[in-house]
Amino acid sequence: MSESVITQSNPDLSDHITQPCHNKSRYCTRCARALKACLCQYIVPLANRAPLYILQHPNEVAHPKGTAALLSASLTQCEVHVAEQCGQDTWLDSRLADPTRRCYLLWPDEQAIPLQQLQTAVADPASVAFMILDGTWRKAYRMLHSHPVLAQLPRVTLGPIKGSYAIRKAPFAGALSTLETGYYLLSQWEQDPVRYAPLLTLFKQLNTQWQDFAEGRRA
Repeated sequence: MSESVITQSNPDLSDHITQPCHNKSRYCTRCARALKACLCQYIVPLANRAPLYILQHPNEVAHPKGTAALLSASLTQCEVHVAEQCGQDTWLDSRLADPTRRCYLLWPDEQAIPLQQLQTAVADPASVAFMILDGTWRKAYRMLHSHPVLAQLPRVTLGPIKGSYAIRKAPFAGALSTLETGYYLLSQWEQDPVRYAPLLTLFKQLNTQWQDFAEGRRA
């Protein structure tokens, strides 16, 4: 059973098992996209060993070009929690207090160690969880520093990777979408890029869909 959830104060889109196209909603309950732009046919369920915890800025929840919901719908161990200010956040505190796993924040700065370096120090890949911040870089930075416990997490970085987020403006050359981040993180951590390739296929379909839409509007 999938452990993917979305927790937020508004009505959620967390049913990642029920198929979409409920006739009373304009949105898919699995990929969280408008029914006419549903991408569920490209979603391949993947059982990841290391859980991903995605802390999402509220502005990203309904963003049509967001990718966190697509990543969460694809993975058996992925949770998305919506919160801008993390003070007194029981969801975050409970995840970080899990004695069975040590949580690392994916954040590229001078304090971060390369993911490959962490691999050499960890015997069991399933004993680690990764925290990802979903939002613009400015908003992610604010989220990071709104909760002292989050800011104190050990940090890892993927290293230089050229992103392919063609439909949103990237703040710098190495910026990745959340879906791309999930692919590169898990494929490197579990050393199985072929297994996680469906994540990139899904991401390419999202880009293609938006590019086709833009071309249609210009025609």
